[in-house]
Amino acid sequence: MPEVFDKDPLDYPGRRQQFFGTGSCLLLFLCMAFPTAAKLVALKSILFAMLLAGLLHDYLADGRPRLDFRIALWTLALTAMGFLFVLKGFLAGNPGASAAVTVHILWPLAFTLWIAGFAEDRMLSALHLTVIVATLFVGLYGCAYVLTELNILPDIGVISMLSLGWDDQSFGSQEGLTKMAIAGMNSLPFLVPYVMASAAVRSSWSGRGPGWKIVLWTACASGWFTVLAGGRRGLFLVVLLAPGLILLARFFQPAREKAAARGNVVRSTAILALAVVVIFGVLTSISGVNLHDVWDYFGSGFNLSAQTSDGDAVERRQEFIALSRGWLERPLLGAGLGASALGSIRSETSPWAYELCYLAILHQTGLVGFLAYVAGVAWIFWRGVKIIGEGGHLAELMIPMLVGLSGLLIANATNPYLEKFDEMWTLFLPLAVINRRLSRA
Repeated sequence: MPEVFDKDPLDYPGRRQQFFGTGSCLLLFLCMAFPTAAKLVALKSILFAMLLAGLLHDYLADGRPRLDFRIALWTLALTAMGFLFVLKGFLAGNPGASAAVTVHILWPLAFTLWIAGFAEDRMLSALHLTVIVATLFVGLYGCAYVLTELNILPDIGVISMLSLGWDDQSFGSQEGLTKMAIAGMNSLPFLVPYVMASAAVRSSWSGRGPGWKIVLWTACASGWFTVLAGGRRGLFLVVLLAPGLILLARFFQPAREKAAARGNVVRSTAILALAVVVIFGVLTSISGVNLHDVWDYFGSGFNLSAQTSDGDAVERRQEFIALSRGWLERPLLGAGLGASALGSIRSETSPWAYELCYLAILHQTGLVGFLAYVAGVAWIFWRGVKIIGEGGHLAELMIPMLVGLSGLLIANATNPYLEKFDEMWTLFLPLAVINRRLSRA
């Protein structure tokens, strides 16, 4: 053993890396499985602070961790822009300006420092397996919750214990469909497409043994069941688009790798089709779910015409009109972050928060800020596509990362997932892979 390890075991680089890896995977799992659990806020905050403190210590002591300067510039540019629009919000007296400080300035800086600790393949592998395990947990939890609520499984208190007292947990079955709310459902727009892409693309990150394949496909199946039973139209849309997103990501692979994984894609498509039929059959038999009613419910959520009778669509229509009018009043620079829109207040406690997230950003930051944020996200996809085009093991990981991020961005159009600390990791996991590639170069 080195002498320094004998004197101070905590200063041994291997121990510090092990703590960072284990702590990061735990933090990520908690954010994925319990993104809105109030009882875990303190634990997540303390754990995240400890991880960042360890990274800062490593950086000051010996130059680690490695963060590529292009990602640092990406973060600084976006946070500088966020600072200007937050300042504009404060000067205008916007009610949510102070809340925007964390979302647009502090958290991006903290997450960028966090991903600098994943500049090694073994760390990325741990994150990948954490995503799969979290998907499996949320999916099986959703299945067990549905079966318990329908009195098919006995209620022995496990579901209540695992809910961590989340007040919004609910389940209902009516008019030929089911609706469910569980804490982990907010993460499914990223998780389900991610595991679908991991199953469809030949990858060494999940291991070659049959055990991990069973875990991966069980995560897919349980995730699909939870999505269909949950009754969230945005999630329906994400799952329906996921196969197309996977094929689009694979389009950029080198020809030899596309040919090698073609069988996986065909099998995955067949399994998805069969699974959807089986899941609908199960839901029909246990709760009376009707495919026609589900499809009508799905379509009505996207009808923003004045004739719509869907309650959620009516509220989104009001948001759309109010935010559009607000943007047209200040088309270039917007009203400043944290601004509400005259004619639509969705929350008395957070009047600046809207479900139509992208239109809200356009209203608050104008065309200049909106295009800057679009450019920031586009840079992630541009770099990710370049990695996929190079082929190799990082490309195998980047495909599910970009597919998962695409799913989350689609769902974010009607629900502000990215304005929460527990969901911001979805932007930075692909950046961790990009940083690994750039720092290696």
